[in-house]
Amino acid sequence: MPGSEVEQVTDRPHWRDAVRTAAGAALASGAVAAAAGSTSNSWPLALIAAAGFLAWPLTRLRNLAKRQPVAEFDRQGVRLYPQTSQRNRSLSPIVELPWSEVKGIHLWRKRTGLYWTTMVGVETVRADHAPGDTDRRGVPPHVTSALARRSVPFSASGRGRLQAAASRFFRARITDARSAPATGQRRKVY
Repeated sequence: MPGSEVEQVTDRPHWRDAVRTAAGAALASGAVAAAAGSTSNSWPLALIAAAGFLAWPLTRLRNLAKRQPVAEFDRQGVRLYPQTSQRNRSLSPIVELPWSEVKGIHLWRKRTGLYWTTMVGVETVRADHAPGDTDRRGVPPHVTSALARRSVPFSASGRGRLQAAASRFFRARITDARSAPATGQRRKVY
């Protein structure tokens, strides 16, 4: 389905990446400092702990440096790529729709643990209901299950890049559904 002109939107570092990197570095330096203050037998354990504390942040930064796409837009349609282990993008899209089936593109937030993750999703023209679709863990009530199924995590700072890439091929709006609308208010449309 990819066309000759493809607009790709990639993920960017998020504030959580900086916090996790700083926490990993602090824990690694703490393990090394603790080993320095004790016997020489603790050095191998300290080095293993330091490597473990630094592994996840460095892997995340390496994956961001690869600039793997979150979304692709071309004349045929839209593709959204899921995350695999350690925020590494898969090579096959989880959502692949022609423009004739796309009603809109939405940004929304999903609760993941202690914080909210910004998601980008595609709303289709036809409503579909998957049987047994009851897992709405972390999905707010104003987001439909169909939209939640066709969504992937996305850096909130990339909204402008997403709008620019999508508007090149598609005239539909990108709706900001990151918070529930107040009664009688309309959602923000970009």
